[in-house]
This record gives sequence, C-alpha cells and structure tokens, in this order.
Amino acid sequence: MHRFYFPQQIDKDILVLKEKPILHHVKNVLRLKKGEKAAFFSDKGEYAGYDFVFELKNIDGGSANFMFRERVENTREPSRKLVLFQSLIKKDKFEWVLEKATEVGVSEIVPVISARSEKKSLNQERCEKILKEAAEQSGRAFIPRLHPVTSFDRAVSKVRELGTKTYFTSLSEKENMIRGVGDRAINLFIGPEGGWEEREEFAAHHHQNFEIISLGRLTLRSETAAIAASYTLLWG
Repeated sequence: MHRFYFPQQIDKDILVLKEKPILHHVKNVLRLKKGEKAAFFSDKGEYAGYDFVFELKNIDGGSANFMFRERVENTREPSRKLVLFQSLIKKDKFEWVLEKATEVGVSEIVPVISARSEKKSLNQERCEKILKEAAEQSGRAFIPRLHPVTSFDRAVSKVRELGTKTYFTSLSEKENMIRGVGDRAINLFIGPEGGWEEREEFAAHHHQNFEIISLGRLTLRSETAAIAASYTLLWG
C-alpha cells in the first residue's frame, strides 16, 4: 500500500487531499482508482505512531476525496534512538546516506564539518524531501530530524553535555569491533573519506562517554560505514 506523509490534521471520516505534490503523485504517477487504498501518517500530536488507511472515492479537479477505513499502529520503529553524526561528503553520497539511514531506522542526523570534509553546506530543502520520501517508502512512523550543519568541535561538545553513549568509528582501531548495544539512546560518529585527522581522533579518545570502535578489517567508504554501523547498532 502506498504511504504519504501528511503534516496537517487527519480527519477520521473524510480526507480531502489538495496538496499539489501528493495530489500529482496520486493522479499522475500512481494513477489510483476509485476503491484503492492509501495510508497517511504524521508525526504530529495524536497522529504520531499510526498509519491512517483511506479509500479513494473520487478525484474532482484540484482535489482527491478519501474515506477513512482504519487506524493501524505503526510498530516498525527500532526500540533504540540513534543520532548519526555524519561528516559531510560529496553531495550524491551524502544524499544516499540520508535515504538509507532513514530506511534502517536512524532517528536524527547531524551533518558535521570535519577537517577532511569535502563539502561545507547542504541544500536543506532537498535533504528534507529525501528524508520524507524515504520514510514514506520504508514504513517509518517518523521522519528523521535533520540538524543544521555543525563543526566537529561543537558536535563533540554537544554529546558531552548530553552524556549519551557515543560510538566513534576509527580506522586505527583494530580490536574493538562494532556490535549491537543495549543502550536506549546512542550516538554514532562517522568520518569523511580519508578518515579523521589526528586532532579529531585525540579529542574522541579523551572524552569519557566516547567508545572508539572498528568496522572491521576492510576499508569502507564513509557512506557505507554510516549505514553498516547504524544498522548494526540498531538491530544487531
């Protein structure tokens, strides 16, 4: 069943869909017919954590009219909350990380400018669109939160203040392999292509709540490391 993120109030009886992007998708891409169903979800208030299933009654000019059929609890979210601190990498690779991190269950993403980052900024609107579409496709109950771009030093200070368990991937670490964890809330730092600089490694080693981990014997690209590590910590 097709799913759509719907940030407005979801009526329990009739849903009149006028939002142009969704309406276009319903009419011209999916070509939904009368009697076919679609699910709508929101992360706002009482609607959060549920899929609302509606049946298409008709498409009339600039709107599509749906009748409510059932409310289904969304139980797909992981039991842990993972905040991914991802070093900025090339545009297409970073966007791939956004999509796949959403699919594996990451809760929040913090773009980090590290010493070897290849980019310094993001197209926020495009990134939000990628996150929304990935959440719709993968069955997520929530869209991951995308934080503003921050420096490495500010990112480290932030997690130090929170005191949350933090995993820091390092090419120099050989013994402490990444594995699933019991903590309910965790952070994960992924470096850029070429890895962290020595100063950044030093900073991580000297913070009490940081655990330096290895992703194995093979050298992974930054985007591969982000998804492999996120999945292992969330579901491993």
